[in-house]
Amino acid sequence: MSPDREALADMLTRLHLTAIRDQLDSLLDEAAKRELSLRDAVSLLMTREVGRRDERRVEMATKIAHFPTLRDLDGFDFSAQPSLDKKQVRELAACRWVANGDAL
Repeated sequence: MSPDREALADMLTRLHLTAIRDQLDSLLDEAAKRELSLRDAVSLLMTREVGRRDERRVEMATKIAHFPTLRDLDGFDFSAQPSLDKKQVRELAACRWVANGDAL
């Protein structure tokens, strides 16, 4: 690792931008390949950092909750509850109704 790269990695660590630090080379390569402007490249870096933080936040909240087992709709047996409309349940789970301001 070059001294400049090490210094940059150290600064990213000190700023707690670990997702950017861990993916910096691939993200910069992607930005160059897509010929992004500086603003768009920074946006790409920050989007990845925010995305990783959101993932970690959900992981930590799930861990703190001490759920006995993790469940999701992919494993739900809709045949055991035939009165549920699978399409409607998945639509509600997507939460588009929130963005649209619709009432349930």
